[in-house]
Amino acid sequence: MESGMGEVEGEIMTEKPLKSWDTRVPISKSQEDIRNILAKFGAMKVTFEEEFETGTQTLRFTYPISETTTVPVQLQIKIKGIFDWLRENGRGTWTHEYIEKQSKKVAWRHIFDWAKVNINLSEFGLIPFENMFLSYFSQVLPDGTYQSLGEVILPKLMTGELFGRMLTEGK
Repeated sequence: MESGMGEVEGEIMTEKPLKSWDTRVPISKSQEDIRNILAKFGAMKVTFEEEFETGTQTLRFTYPISETTTVPVQLQIKIKGIFDWLRENGRGTWTHEYIEKQSKKVAWRHIFDWAKVNINLSEFGLIPFENMFLSYFSQVLPDGTYQSLGEVILPKLMTGELFGRMLTEGK
């Protein structure tokens, strides 16, 4: 008997559903929606990038955290997981090229949904913006690439260099 929470009585389902897997919303529309919601929330600059060799998609925006301070925020979006799911579960008539394009459509729609929910949480005072997006605050390195705060801190947390052994294995 299904509980409605993704479980079957006595066991957890292993099926991994993918929201909007068959979306027809163009990438440009999802990016426009993201741009609009970020601008409405106060972002000062929004850019989208795609690295053709790896397929990595990037969303960057600048957000004022005070009257005199702005922070760059960067999210790198890797579509491989979506691509793999669509290859296994999508329609049998889909070609490799179609699955690649569809993966990007799904990814950008998910990023829009994620941004909308996170901004709403922040707008209504449930979670401060800084807490919500802190790991995505980024800096420009001397070679022109970006590095997020999460990319700096997580390895230090994992090795215990930061906060002793904050993350405990298996607990």
